[in-house]
Amino acid sequence: MSTTLDGNRLVGTRLDAFAAAYGFLSRLFLAPADAELCARLAEPGLLDEWPLEADDATTEGLRLLGSAVGAGGAEPSADPTALHRDYQALFVGPGHLLATPYESVYRTVDRLLFDEPTLQVRATYRAFGLEAPRLHREPDDHLGLELHFLSVLCLRGLDALSQDDGPMLDSIFAAHSAFLTDHLLAWAPECLDLVTEHARTDFYRGAAALTRGALEQAKACFVG
Repeated sequence: MSTTLDGNRLVGTRLDAFAAAYGFLSRLFLAPADAELCARLAEPGLLDEWPLEADDATTEGLRLLGSAVGAGGAEPSADPTALHRDYQALFVGPGHLLATPYESVYRTVDRLLFDEPTLQVRATYRAFGLEAPRLHREPDDHLGLELHFLSVLCLRGLDALSQDDGPMLDSIFAAHSAFLTDHLLAWAPECLDLVTEHARTDFYRGAAALTRGALEQAKACFVG
């Protein structure tokens, strides 16, 4: 993506769209879906307002989420209790996690938490004045936290754009591209495949598909 200020409108539109998408997806992975979230997603037309393009993965993700929450007046395919149970089995436990949401587990030989990728992610957060909310108690490289970080970068890019700060905007794009390449794109697809394989609800199969679509679009937009 060009970072020249001549394309302010296009740049701002894309940053705003990805900030919203990353922020929503982060919420889906950081906590189980509750009745309030399901009711909100079931509101007429809300899922139709998804800010990114309707590629195959995105379309499938929105369809599955809509099925889960009963969008369009349909009967929901899962209630909050089933969603909580699915979330726990996939991401929390107890016992073996069906889709561990931590980068280190996918990118180290011993598949350990709090390994080198966690420290790299922590250092990147700190470079932007951020830290994980449960520092030293939960790994910094949780899928939801990494998505949240990219949302923050997009919002800071919008700030730089509003201030006509070209160098800052360039640094934001560079950080966004590097974090996608060095972290999320290097492991999240495998995690999302496990979610798709093991989820018992359309909600989390939809979350995986929607995230896959967002990451593919982010790769095309911000990397290379």
